[in-house]
Amino acid sequence: MDIVDTHLHLWDIGRFRYPWLDDPGTEGLRWNYLAEDWARDAAGAGIGATVHVQAELDHALDPVLETAWLAELAASSRPSTPTVCVGYADLRAPDLGEVLDRHSEFPLFRGIRQEAWFDPASRRADVPRSNLLDDPVWIGGLDELARRELTFDLLVWSTQLEQAAGIFARKPGLQVVLEHVGVPVDRSAPGLEIWRRGLRAFAAAVPASVLKISALSFVSPSWSPAEVGPIVREAVEIFGPERCVLGSNFPVDRPAIGYRELWAAYAEFTADLTDTERTALFAGTARRIYRIEPEPAGPAVEENGREGTS
Repeated sequence: MDIVDTHLHLWDIGRFRYPWLDDPGTEGLRWNYLAEDWARDAAGAGIGATVHVQAELDHALDPVLETAWLAELAASSRPSTPTVCVGYADLRAPDLGEVLDRHSEFPLFRGIRQEAWFDPASRRADVPRSNLLDDPVWIGGLDELARRELTFDLLVWSTQLEQAAGIFARKPGLQVVLEHVGVPVDRSAPGLEIWRRGLRAFAAAVPASVLKISALSFVSPSWSPAEVGPIVREAVEIFGPERCVLGSNFPVDRPAIGYRELWAAYAEFTADLTDTERTALFAGTARRIYRIEPEPAGPAVEENGREGTS
């Protein structure tokens, strides 16, 4: 079965600064994760394509530097890793158009993610202190993405889903991908009900939207199938399998689960779907929204991640 991993991060801490990697609790991630590292993790998993999502480079840096670096990695790896990428831009910035122009010079660029979850009391470097959903300038920046037919990866807390539904319902020309299964971090009964209500509202209000099932260590830090499985199945039921895509969130989820084990779990959670539904869920929808064409055949990848012959 064709598989597209729609949420991969690569980073080079010798080349760039990633402020969130300096936060407490990220000690186990403070090492380079490059294309060859992913290839070793993914050997035997049957991945046909990857979508790199911006890894929260220091926002003081030019965000196009990351896209340019990823293009170098893709050109020097086989199969090309990543296949396509979602970059960063501040939708409030006066030079947004110019930044998008420069991102778009790279053929693997597909869209933007600007994290919109927020917490005024947070000390995490990757969590904004104000709610971007309240900012009319930020909301207006979404129109520039739609005009250019770029995707937008949306990351919000489950408590923000209903507000986000109202905003993106007014952006019918924008392909939005709701990340991390709507972030149901509150596993209490009231917390899960807020998540369900928000997810249903978003699915109904934004009919062209797609739900990305990813980062399930948010749901269960140990990636327990008993905890993760019901969330995956309920999310697929709410959005429908044709409107869902799957992502590994590697290497962030790597401390919780192995790469092949993660994809085997996805297969188990969705075993009751039809072949057509599983084809859409595992690859078809991802290839459509991120405009991923089949890559020309090349050397096979052996179990140890090295290139071999086939």
